[in-house]
Amino acid sequence: MKFSVIIPAYNEEKLLPKCLASLVDLDYDKSDYEIILVNNNSQDKTKQIALGFNGVKVVDEPKQGNVFALIKGCQAARGEVLAFTDADTQVPKDWLKKFAKAYEDKKVVCVGGPGKHRPVILGSILPELVIYFGGWLFKLSSCFNISVRKSVYNKLGGFDPKINFHQDVYLATQAKKHGQFKFLLNNPVITSSRRYGNPRGVIYVLKSAVNLLSFFLFRKTLFFDFGNVRN
Repeated sequence: MKFSVIIPAYNEEKLLPKCLASLVDLDYDKSDYEIILVNNNSQDKTKQIALGFNGVKVVDEPKQGNVFALIKGCQAARGEVLAFTDADTQVPKDWLKKFAKAYEDKKVVCVGGPGKHRPVILGSILPELVIYFGGWLFKLSSCFNISVRKSVYNKLGGFDPKINFHQDVYLATQAKKHGQFKFLLNNPVITSSRRYGNPRGVIYVLKSAVNLLSFFLFRKTLFFDFGNVRN
């Protein structure tokens, strides 16, 4: 097993089918990757939908929080590389092929890429640019498009359970202590712009900015929860 693809999910019945459809249809040897959906107390049909996809493994995490779902998924993973995406995200067919190519360089320990927000709305343009150029310049990536060697993940002691909002930044910065981070500009995913489509989006962006600043200054975040991003 080469890759373990981990998707944390909470009440994602609307967008999850497209996410899983893109993952089961990857142009990659099916014996070389597994798909793990972590159901984080969903009250809708998230779990039933995931179980309906052949090849998708479902595990439950009763402790509420994205970071706890990620930790549970990593515990269940058997792959040499842990790849993460979100339940509201669709990956390109060659997603894992490009990751695998990057990992041929033994010095590379973490690989990520950008995301295109769809549908395009005014509030999503700036965040998309920040993720794109931030990844290119600072070698960081969002949890909808990031991967790490499992051996390095284990050296880190896994995700910090105290960091739920920007656990992806934590992963990238810690992993870079053990090798190189590669940001693949040519490997974007399609992710939902829903968090930027209403007034709650302003709060989300402000909390995100404060958390980033706090993390880089003090190595801890002020906000644990994202807030409700579902329309």
